[in-house]
Amino acid sequence: MEHELAYYGIVALGAFAGALATGLAGFAFGITSLGIWAHVLSPAEAAPMVIICSLLIVLGTIGAIWRAIDFRSVWIFLVGGLIGVPGGVALLPYADPVPFRIFVGATLILYCAAFIVAGRMPAITGKYRAIDAAVGFGGGVMGGFSGLSGVLPTIWCSLMKWPKDRQRGTFQLFNGAMHSASLTLYIAQDRLPENILPLLGASAPAMIVGTGIGFALYRRINDAQFKRVLLWMLGASGIGLLVPAL
Repeated sequence: MEHELAYYGIVALGAFAGALATGLAGFAFGITSLGIWAHVLSPAEAAPMVIICSLLIVLGTIGAIWRAIDFRSVWIFLVGGLIGVPGGVALLPYADPVPFRIFVGATLILYCAAFIVAGRMPAITGKYRAIDAAVGFGGGVMGGFSGLSGVLPTIWCSLMKWPKDRQRGTFQLFNGAMHSASLTLYIAQDRLPENILPLLGASAPAMIVGTGIGFALYRRINDAQFKRVLLWMLGASGIGLLVPAL
């Protein structure tokens, strides 16, 4: 009984952390929650959980930032991503827990490093449709495999130094589309774990609280403040995953 309570407590903690990050920044549910979930959930359990929880948060918050979405720039990301999702879903059965933890931990640390470097570089200007499509494709593959669809688009858009609202709108629409496509394939291929409902039941209250707090903070703090908080949180999660796995 105590083991079961601890297990679902960790699941709820991961859901809260991911929802807090998503409510605050509009992305990063997967890379935040997986820093905690990868300790107790297998890749076959963690990936569907990230996809479903992220999709629920996107649907619950996207209305508030709908007007900030630049549909002229986001469509090419969507096309590339939808092409990449099936490949990512096909990789899922071959995932092993230890490499999975190393992959997630390294992704978190590289993600933080990219934000630090991006802050010191001049903004990338102009239109690069081929790169946009390639970034979207990579995001689709990562989304189908692990639910981490937003990592590459977030890094690329941060290099272009878009305003906060425009970035948030792009991330949320892209993630929502990728998670919808991935979930459709998971259901069609019967890849949802048997314990998905108990996991979601443990996660739902924590997600509601985390999203509410995160979105309230988003309205109150500036760009520099929420980026610093997010970087510390993600970096600590990445190191926590890499050290035991190496």
